[in-house]
Amino acid sequence: MTKKQVLQVKYGQELHYTGKQDCQKIIGPRGKITINVVTFRVSGKVQTWKTRPDFRVPIKYGLYEHYEIHQNNCRDFHLPQDCPLNNPVFCVDGVSR
Repeated sequence: MTKKQVLQVKYGQELHYTGKQDCQKIIGPRGKITINVVTFRVSGKVQTWKTRPDFRVPIKYGLYEHYEIHQNNCRDFHLPQDCPLNNPVFCVDGVSR
């Protein structure tokens, strides 16, 4: 995410995390589709400072885990509409899956 995108997020909005593993769609040998996405929710308002260009967004994962997005780790997140899973992937035979 860019700083402009981070400053526009709202409370309760979902974000995808790709720090350790990208969003994946796995098609098994028998055709079962498994989607792996790590989803965080924004749990507070965006905080900015007048004296420096820093920002901070509190986020939540699950029931008890709380983290924050700041200028050093905002590259590891993306919006659900920007997810690479939304782009059609074409197989060799031309059928999208």
